Amino acid sequence: MPHIQGTPPSTRCCRYTAIIGLIALLVSGCSSTTLAYRQLDWAIVWWVDDFIPLTDPQEDRLSQQVDQLLAWHCQSELPQYTQWLDQLRNHIATPPIQSETVLAQQDALFDAIDRLLIEITPATTELLAGLTDSQVEALAETMAEKRQEREEELLSEDPQEQLEKREERVRERAERWLGPLMPTQRAIISQWNAERGRQTEIWFDGRARWQAALLDALEDRTEPDFPGRIRQLVTNSSAYRGEEYRLMLKQSRPALAQLITDLMNAATPDQRVHLRDEIDSLREDFETLRCDQRHPTAA
Repeated sequence: MPHIQGTPPSTRCCRYTAIIGLIALLVSGCSSTTLAYRQLDWAIVWWVDDFIPLTDPQEDRLSQQVDQLLAWHCQSELPQYTQWLDQLRNHIATPPIQSETVLAQQDALFDAIDRLLIEITPATTELLAGLTDSQVEALAETMAEKRQEREEELLSEDPQEQLEKREERVRERAERWLGPLMPTQRAIISQWNAERGRQTEIWFDGRARWQAALLDALEDRTEPDFPGRIRQLVTNSSAYRGEEYRLMLKQSRPALAQLITDLMNAATPDQRVHLRDEIDSLREDFETLRCDQRHPTAA
Protein backbone atom coordinates (compact mmCIF):
# COMPACT_ATOMS: atom_id res chain seq x y z
CA MET A 1 0.00 0.00 0.00
CA PRO A 2 1.38 3.47 -0.82
CA HIS A 3 2.93 5.65 1.83
CA ILE A 4 0.59 7.16 4.44
CA GLN A 5 3.15 8.46 6.90
CA GLY A 6 1.49 10.62 9.54
CA THR A 7 4.22 13.24 9.70
CA PRO A 8 4.06 16.24 7.36
CA PRO A 9 6.00 16.35 4.09
CA SER A 10 9.49 17.80 4.37
CA THR A 11 10.51 21.23 3.13
CA ARG A 12 14.25 20.57 3.24
CA CYS A 13 16.00 22.70 0.64
CA CYS A 14 16.87 20.92 -2.61
CA ARG A 15 16.68 17.40 -1.07
CA TYR A 16 12.92 17.64 -1.48
CA THR A 17 13.18 18.34 -5.20
CA ALA A 18 14.18 14.72 -5.70
CA ILE A 19 11.17 13.46 -3.81
CA ILE A 20 8.61 15.67 -5.57
CA GLY A 21 8.27 13.15 -8.37
CA LEU A 22 7.70 10.26 -6.01
CA ILE A 23 5.14 12.21 -4.02
CA ALA A 24 3.34 13.42 -7.13
CA LEU A 25 3.10 9.88 -8.45
CA LEU A 26 2.44 7.82 -5.34
CA VAL A 27 0.93 10.03 -2.66
CA SER A 28 -0.96 12.99 -4.06
CA GLY A 29 -4.60 12.99 -5.01
CA CYS A 30 -3.94 14.39 -8.48
CA SER A 31 -6.48 13.16 -10.99
CA SER A 32 -3.87 12.92 -13.75
CA THR A 33 -0.49 11.39 -13.00
CA THR A 34 0.73 12.07 -16.53
CA LEU A 35 -0.15 15.76 -16.19
CA ALA A 36 1.59 16.02 -12.82
CA TYR A 37 4.69 14.29 -14.14
CA ARG A 38 4.92 16.42 -17.27
CA GLN A 39 4.76 19.56 -15.12
CA LEU A 40 7.57 18.54 -12.77
CA ASP A 41 10.25 20.43 -14.69
CA TRP A 42 8.80 23.87 -14.06
CA ALA A 43 7.36 22.84 -10.67
CA ILE A 44 10.80 21.94 -9.31
CA VAL A 45 12.35 25.17 -10.59
CA TRP A 46 9.44 27.14 -9.16
CA TRP A 47 9.80 25.38 -5.80
CA VAL A 48 13.54 26.11 -5.57
CA ASP A 49 12.96 29.73 -6.62
CA ASP A 50 10.42 29.99 -3.81
CA PHE A 51 13.27 29.36 -1.36
CA ILE A 52 16.10 31.06 -3.23
CA PRO A 53 15.51 34.04 -5.58
CA LEU A 54 17.42 32.75 -8.60
CA THR A 55 19.13 34.84 -11.24
CA ASP A 56 18.25 34.17 -14.88
CA PRO A 57 21.48 32.22 -15.53
CA GLN A 58 20.93 30.14 -12.39
CA GLU A 59 17.35 29.39 -13.40
CA ASP A 60 18.39 28.42 -16.94
CA ARG A 61 21.10 26.11 -15.61
CA LEU A 62 18.75 24.53 -13.08
CA SER A 63 16.14 23.97 -15.80
CA GLN A 64 18.72 22.11 -17.90
CA GLN A 65 19.69 19.93 -14.94
CA VAL A 66 16.06 19.21 -14.07
CA ASP A 67 15.42 18.10 -17.66
CA GLN A 68 18.37 15.71 -17.39
CA LEU A 69 17.10 14.44 -14.04
CA LEU A 70 13.61 13.80 -15.38
CA ALA A 71 14.94 12.05 -18.48
CA TRP A 72 16.96 9.71 -16.25
CA HIS A 73 14.02 9.22 -13.90
CA CYS A 74 11.54 8.45 -16.64
CA GLN A 75 13.82 5.97 -18.37
CA SER A 76 15.36 4.29 -15.34
CA GLU A 77 12.89 4.62 -12.48
CA LEU A 78 9.37 4.53 -13.89
CA PRO A 79 9.71 0.92 -15.10
CA GLN A 80 10.62 -0.06 -11.54
CA TYR A 81 7.54 1.76 -10.23
CA THR A 82 5.41 -0.34 -12.57
CA GLN A 83 7.01 -3.52 -11.26
CA TRP A 84 6.44 -2.30 -7.70
CA LEU A 85 2.75 -1.74 -8.42
CA ASP A 86 2.45 -5.21 -9.97
CA GLN A 87 3.90 -6.73 -6.81
CA LEU A 88 1.58 -4.66 -4.67
CA ARG A 89 -1.45 -5.77 -6.68
CA ASN A 90 -0.45 -9.42 -6.29
CA HIS A 91 -0.05 -9.04 -2.55
CA ILE A 92 -3.49 -7.54 -1.95
CA ALA A 93 -5.11 -10.23 -4.09
CA THR A 94 -4.11 -12.96 -1.63
CA PRO A 95 -4.93 -11.89 1.95
CA PRO A 96 -3.92 -11.96 4.70
CA ILE A 97 -0.86 -9.79 4.17
CA GLN A 98 2.21 -10.23 6.35
CA SER A 99 4.01 -7.23 7.86
CA GLU A 100 7.29 -8.55 6.42
CA THR A 101 5.79 -8.22 2.95
CA VAL A 102 4.76 -4.64 3.62
CA LEU A 103 8.21 -3.84 4.99
CA ALA A 104 9.79 -5.15 1.79
CA GLN A 105 7.47 -2.97 -0.31
CA GLN A 106 8.26 -0.02 1.93
CA ASP A 107 12.00 -0.62 1.62
CA ALA A 108 11.67 -0.57 -2.16
CA LEU A 109 10.20 2.94 -1.96
CA PHE A 110 13.01 4.14 0.29
CA ASP A 111 15.53 2.63 -2.12
CA ALA A 112 13.92 4.65 -4.93
CA ILE A 113 14.26 7.81 -2.86
CA ASP A 114 17.91 7.02 -2.15
CA ARG A 115 18.62 6.65 -5.88
CA LEU A 116 16.96 10.00 -6.52
CA LEU A 117 18.99 11.69 -3.82
CA ILE A 118 22.24 10.39 -5.28
CA GLU A 119 21.20 11.57 -8.73
CA ILE A 120 20.42 15.14 -7.67
CA THR A 121 23.51 15.64 -5.51
CA PRO A 122 25.76 17.13 -8.25
CA ALA A 123 23.13 19.67 -9.33
CA THR A 124 22.34 20.53 -5.73
CA THR A 125 26.01 21.09 -4.96
CA GLU A 126 26.54 23.27 -8.02
CA LEU A 127 23.51 25.42 -7.24
CA LEU A 128 24.41 25.92 -3.58
CA ALA A 129 28.09 26.57 -4.27
CA GLY A 130 27.15 29.41 -6.61
CA LEU A 131 24.84 31.28 -4.21
CA THR A 132 25.60 34.84 -3.25
CA ASP A 133 25.56 36.03 0.36
CA SER A 134 22.19 37.70 -0.20
CA GLN A 135 20.75 34.47 -1.63
CA VAL A 136 21.97 32.51 1.40
CA GLU A 137 20.35 35.09 3.67
CA ALA A 138 17.11 34.81 1.68
CA LEU A 139 17.23 31.02 1.98
CA ALA A 140 17.71 31.22 5.75
CA GLU A 141 14.82 33.66 6.13
CA THR A 142 12.48 31.61 3.94
CA MET A 143 13.27 28.35 5.75
CA ALA A 144 12.61 30.02 9.11
CA GLU A 145 9.33 31.52 7.91
CA LYS A 146 8.07 28.26 6.41
CA ARG A 147 9.16 26.32 9.48
CA GLN A 148 7.20 28.69 11.71
CA GLU A 149 4.14 28.44 9.47
CA ARG A 150 4.17 24.64 9.52
CA GLU A 151 4.79 24.49 13.25
CA GLU A 152 1.86 26.83 13.89
CA GLU A 153 -0.28 24.65 11.65
CA LEU A 154 0.71 21.25 13.02
CA LEU A 155 2.00 21.84 16.54
CA SER A 156 -0.70 22.93 18.97
CA GLU A 157 -0.16 23.92 22.58
CA ASP A 158 -2.89 21.40 23.37
CA PRO A 159 -1.38 17.88 23.03
CA GLN A 160 -4.81 16.35 22.51
CA GLU A 161 -5.57 18.69 19.62
CA GLN A 162 -2.22 17.88 18.06
CA LEU A 163 -2.95 14.16 18.41
CA GLU A 164 -6.35 14.55 16.79
CA LYS A 165 -4.98 16.53 13.84
CA ARG A 166 -2.32 13.90 13.17
CA GLU A 167 -4.91 11.13 13.33
CA GLU A 168 -7.12 13.02 10.90
CA ARG A 169 -4.26 13.34 8.41
CA VAL A 170 -3.57 9.61 8.56
CA ARG A 171 -7.27 8.75 8.09
CA GLU A 172 -7.47 11.02 5.04
CA ARG A 173 -4.47 9.33 3.44
CA ALA A 174 -5.81 5.88 4.17
CA GLU A 175 -9.19 6.79 2.68
CA ARG A 176 -7.43 8.04 -0.46
CA TRP A 177 -6.47 4.43 -1.18
CA LEU A 178 -9.16 2.37 0.58
CA GLY A 179 -12.26 4.53 0.45
CA PRO A 180 -14.43 5.08 3.56
CA LEU A 181 -12.93 3.35 6.58
CA MET A 182 -14.66 0.84 8.81
CA PRO A 183 -14.91 1.43 12.60
CA THR A 184 -12.30 -1.27 13.15
CA GLN A 185 -9.87 0.49 10.85
CA ARG A 186 -10.47 3.84 12.54
CA ALA A 187 -9.67 2.17 15.85
CA ILE A 188 -6.46 0.72 14.38
CA ILE A 189 -5.36 4.19 13.26
CA SER A 190 -6.29 5.71 16.61
CA GLN A 191 -4.20 3.15 18.50
CA TRP A 192 -1.24 3.56 16.14
CA ASN A 193 -1.43 7.34 16.44
CA ALA A 194 -1.55 7.26 20.24
CA GLU A 195 1.64 5.20 20.27
CA ARG A 196 3.55 7.73 18.16
CA GLY A 197 3.99 10.07 21.11
CA ARG A 198 5.99 13.20 20.24
CA GLN A 199 6.75 12.07 16.69
CA THR A 200 5.67 15.33 15.03
CA GLU A 201 7.67 17.48 17.47
CA ILE A 202 10.73 15.28 17.01
CA TRP A 203 10.35 15.53 13.25
CA PHE A 204 10.27 19.34 13.38
CA ASP A 205 13.26 19.45 15.71
CA GLY A 206 15.19 17.16 13.37
CA ARG A 207 14.38 19.33 10.39
CA ALA A 208 15.58 22.46 12.23
CA ARG A 209 18.86 20.72 13.04
CA TRP A 210 19.32 19.73 9.38
CA GLN A 211 18.60 23.24 8.16
CA ALA A 212 21.10 24.66 10.65
CA ALA A 213 23.74 22.21 9.36
CA LEU A 214 22.99 23.28 5.78
CA LEU A 215 23.36 26.97 6.59
CA ASP A 216 26.60 26.21 8.44
CA ALA A 217 27.95 24.40 5.37
CA LEU A 218 26.95 27.31 3.13
CA GLU A 219 29.21 29.59 5.14
CA ASP A 220 32.12 27.55 3.72
CA ARG A 221 30.78 26.97 0.21
CA THR A 222 34.10 27.94 -1.41
CA GLU A 223 36.06 25.38 0.59
CA PRO A 224 37.30 22.12 -1.01
CA ASP A 225 35.26 19.95 1.38
CA PHE A 226 31.96 21.66 0.53
CA PRO A 227 30.81 19.08 -2.07
CA GLY A 228 31.38 16.28 0.44
CA ARG A 229 29.41 18.09 3.14
CA ILE A 230 26.48 18.65 0.80
CA ARG A 231 26.59 15.04 -0.35
CA GLN A 232 26.27 13.91 3.25
CA LEU A 233 23.48 16.41 3.97
CA VAL A 234 21.51 15.20 0.95
CA THR A 235 22.08 11.45 1.10
CA ASN A 236 22.48 10.92 4.85
CA SER A 237 20.24 13.59 6.33
CA SER A 238 19.27 11.59 9.43
CA ALA A 239 22.86 11.89 10.68
CA TYR A 240 22.24 15.60 11.26
CA ARG A 241 18.83 15.38 12.91
CA GLY A 242 19.77 14.21 16.37
CA GLU A 243 19.65 10.93 18.29
CA GLU A 244 15.99 11.32 19.23
CA TYR A 245 15.09 11.65 15.55
CA ARG A 246 17.13 8.59 14.57
CA LEU A 247 15.47 6.53 17.30
CA MET A 248 12.04 7.73 16.18
CA LEU A 249 12.84 6.82 12.58
CA LYS A 250 14.02 3.36 13.59
CA GLN A 251 10.75 2.75 15.43
CA SER A 252 8.38 4.44 13.00
CA ARG A 253 9.17 2.43 9.88
CA PRO A 254 8.17 -0.99 11.25
CA ALA A 255 5.25 0.65 13.07
CA LEU A 256 4.02 2.13 9.80
CA ALA A 257 4.38 -1.24 8.08
CA GLN A 258 2.32 -2.84 10.83
CA LEU A 259 -0.33 -0.13 10.51
CA ILE A 260 -0.66 -0.77 6.79
CA THR A 261 -0.75 -4.52 7.39
CA ASP A 262 -3.52 -4.21 9.97
CA LEU A 263 -5.57 -1.85 7.80
CA MET A 264 -5.28 -4.13 4.79
CA ASN A 265 -6.15 -7.27 6.73
CA ALA A 266 -9.23 -5.48 8.08
CA ALA A 267 -10.25 -4.29 4.61
CA THR A 268 -13.61 -5.21 3.18
CA PRO A 269 -13.96 -6.71 -0.33
CA ASP A 270 -15.15 -3.32 -1.60
CA GLN A 271 -12.09 -1.62 -0.15
CA ARG A 272 -9.80 -4.13 -1.81
CA VAL A 273 -11.51 -3.46 -5.11
CA HIS A 274 -11.10 0.28 -4.51
CA LEU A 275 -7.38 -0.14 -3.84
CA ARG A 276 -6.94 -2.42 -6.83
CA ASP A 277 -8.65 0.16 -9.05
CA GLU A 278 -6.40 2.91 -7.72
CA ILE A 279 -3.32 0.78 -8.41
CA ASP A 280 -4.54 -0.10 -11.91
CA SER A 281 -5.23 3.55 -12.67
CA LEU A 282 -1.77 4.57 -11.50
CA ARG A 283 -0.15 1.78 -13.45
CA GLU A 284 -2.05 2.78 -16.58
CA ASP A 285 -0.75 6.33 -16.16
CA PHE A 286 2.79 5.00 -16.01
CA GLU A 287 2.22 2.95 -19.14
CA THR A 288 1.06 6.01 -21.10
CA LEU A 289 4.22 7.97 -20.34
CA ARG A 290 6.91 8.08 -22.99
CA CYS A 291 10.40 9.39 -22.37
CA ASP A 292 12.37 11.64 -24.68
CA GLN A 293 15.69 13.36 -24.08
CA ARG A 294 14.13 16.50 -22.66
CA HIS A 295 11.19 15.45 -20.54
CA PRO A 296 8.43 12.81 -20.35
CA THR A 297 5.34 13.17 -22.49
CA ALA A 298 2.06 11.29 -22.65
CA ALA A 299 1.55 8.93 -25.52
